[in-house]
Amino acid sequence: MMSQSSDVVSLTSLCLQNIAENMQSVWMTDYTDKYMEDYNFMYIEGPFNQLAGTLVQELIRILGDSHKLTKAGLHLLLQPHLTELSLRSCAGLVNKAMAQLVTLRCKFLTSLDLHSCNRVPAASLVSLVERLPRLLTLCLSDTQSDALVLAAIGTFCQRLRELDVSRCRKISPPALLSLVYNVRSGQFCCQALRVLLLQDVKPQGSPEQWVFALCFALLALPRLEQLTNPSLADAMRLIYVSNLTPSGFPPENFPSLAEVARTRAGREDTSKGQAAIQSSAPTVHEHNPRTVRVEDARTVAHHTALRLKKLEDLDEADVSIFGSLCQGLEEVAISLGNQNEHLWSLVQWPNLTHLILHCPEHPRRSLEEILSSIHPVSKSLRLLSLQNLLWCHEDSLSTLLTWCPNLRSFESHFTVLCHNVSHNAPELLPWPGDPLPLPLLHTFSLLLEGEDLLQSIFQHKLGGLLVSLLRGCPNLKSLSLCGIPTLLDGVFEVVYGSKQSQPLQGLREVSLCSSNITQWGVSLILRAKNDLRTLDLSHCKDVTCRDYHRLQERARKDKRNVSITWQ
Repeated sequence: MMSQSSDVVSLTSLCLQNIAENMQSVWMTDYTDKYMEDYNFMYIEGPFNQLAGTLVQELIRILGDSHKLTKAGLHLLLQPHLTELSLRSCAGLVNKAMAQLVTLRCKFLTSLDLHSCNRVPAASLVSLVERLPRLLTLCLSDTQSDALVLAAIGTFCQRLRELDVSRCRKISPPALLSLVYNVRSGQFCCQALRVLLLQDVKPQGSPEQWVFALCFALLALPRLEQLTNPSLADAMRLIYVSNLTPSGFPPENFPSLAEVARTRAGREDTSKGQAAIQSSAPTVHEHNPRTVRVEDARTVAHHTALRLKKLEDLDEADVSIFGSLCQGLEEVAISLGNQNEHLWSLVQWPNLTHLILHCPEHPRRSLEEILSSIHPVSKSLRLLSLQNLLWCHEDSLSTLLTWCPNLRSFESHFTVLCHNVSHNAPELLPWPGDPLPLPLLHTFSLLLEGEDLLQSIFQHKLGGLLVSLLRGCPNLKSLSLCGIPTLLDGVFEVVYGSKQSQPLQGLREVSLCSSNITQWGVSLILRAKNDLRTLDLSHCKDVTCRDYHRLQERARKDKRNVSITWQ
């Protein structure tokens, strides 16, 4: 059961919605009758060439999402003044002819998104990118992109910073090499590329060839900050162990991995005003790259520093290896295994702002054993996510949050497993009144499971932690407390009854799924001064159907624009 409500819509959005509703009957009828068969012209005089490019793009999205966009409508909206164009919401309409129309009209694009536009043949994609040299971002995921398309991107899109070719089944390891090296000119390409997304492209080529190709890309792209592919870790290990002379790689006319590393090292030293590592090393044109000695390959590999700033799903066994290669890392997700000894640290990444730690299977690693690893980077963290871990001591979470004063987002999923069970429970002291200062925090999520949730000591200390937390985060916008055993009525009574003036005024979203709360505690949230829009009370066993209707009625009486979910 849910009460329906919506946010206040801007005047601009209302106008665009009105245009979308009348697109077929007003704007497309004349065009379809008179010009649909001859649409390859440069300009269309009409209302849409007067709209700002951002509004035209938003109109395309609205029409696409509502399935009201037709070929005629898309013809009208492909305006020459567009600099950003996303056709993912209407991918089914995009074919060879539509791609040609984009080529003719939208010559000033800096951003193009053709996600799932798989009706466009590779030859048309080649023609398209050849005529869009201003592109900074390009998404071709789930298209017919192949080696010729990537070679065209490398040759003609030298300003490109972000490229997504995920789920492109025709891409092979040699195709990736064509993106970053032009065999005709003997020059490296796409040197400005910072983001390269290559998910789900593995069927073409052997796993070893993909590892070598990714290694080639890592060394050839000096500004690369993010590369996504399941073989990335293996490619980085190859660089770490300095194995840059694999047999059977690269294909004919491409420089070897060792030569790419030598060229990169020489350029980096030159940019710093230093002598090249191998001052007498020939260029890629002066000798056969396959003749590079193993000792030289190891030397240049040890001088290679990757500029990656984001790594996804890194195994904890590789933390120390990748730390030496990518010291400027800012975002990392680490998969925790079942090892008994904790041997890694994050101290090598002083700029880390986003950290995700998770157990992919049953939780076997505890919050307590990773605290020492997080501590060196705790003050720089903006996002911290701890998923599927054990929580064994009541004070561990409060200790961790105290270390992270600059957090903006905290997400967690714990299985509670307390070891200090006592038959003689100590006296439960009053909750501390001091707030836990997290002035920047806007998202807090805590999901709990486990049989030890019922311990009185744990419940009491958890309540105190939540009181201190909610008192110390004045800018909180999203609060999710799922499976909390502590009676939250008392928590919100203390928070809203404190001397602090108007706490949690920015609160917009609250989820209390499966938590211990009654109508009284929920009413405290509804009566408070905030900007609440959604309130989720699913599976709260102490909130009845009658309570739900009373809460809805209170929201209506107070003219609160809030959607309440209950079941």
